[in-house]
Amino acid sequence: MYKKYLFISLLLTLVICEGGYQSVKIKEFMSQNNEIFTYINEILDDEAGPEYFLWKIESVQQQIVSGINYKMVVDYQKKEDPNQYIQFEIIVYDQPWTNTRKVTALEQQNLRVDNKKSNNFKYHGWVDLDTKQFNVKYPQIQTLLLSKLIPKFELEENTSIIDIQSVKEQFIAGKTYLIFVQLSDGKKYKGTLYENPWSKKIEVVTVELEEEQQ
Repeated sequence: MYKKYLFISLLLTLVICEGGYQSVKIKEFMSQNNEIFTYINEILDDEAGPEYFLWKIESVQQQIVSGINYKMVVDYQKKEDPNQYIQFEIIVYDQPWTNTRKVTALEQQNLRVDNKKSNNFKYHGWVDLDTKQFNVKYPQIQTLLLSKLIPKFELEENTSIIDIQSVKEQFIAGKTYLIFVQLSDGKKYKGTLYENPWSKKIEVVTVELEEEQQ
């Protein structure tokens, strides 16, 4: 009996030392805690500034105390430089019965992904979609992409998309899509489409020339 209690005490000690945080599936968290995420998103949007947008949720953890601590690691990508990121780690304490919700910790670090690094790193966690089905679901995507591509790269007004080559999807606060296209100028480009189902917001947040892999 003594050994049994000693083992339980050891487990409790380990939990306390590790902070008692438990990993939560991102999709599960988003479907059940949209109000919490909206609160976190607004804070991080202000911290990152208008030059960055939410790119990826790396992880979500929660800790049951007198209320709940939510710990999230989130990446924000720079709109004009897709290789530049800010990674935030934020902890929010929430106690619904007293209407208490506050940030108790916030850290950030600047990250950069070199162009020469493998696409397996950049696109880890993305899911490939059927391009034909995507085009049917979003018939406006070509118009949206061209409205960003033409002024940024000073293309001819009659430039058109001749092929959507691939589409990748990632679930964050809503969904983010990477669309790889070939234009009538013979070059390949990449656009990032952000869709938020709660706000009904759909927009192309970045476009860039897709470099040929050596």
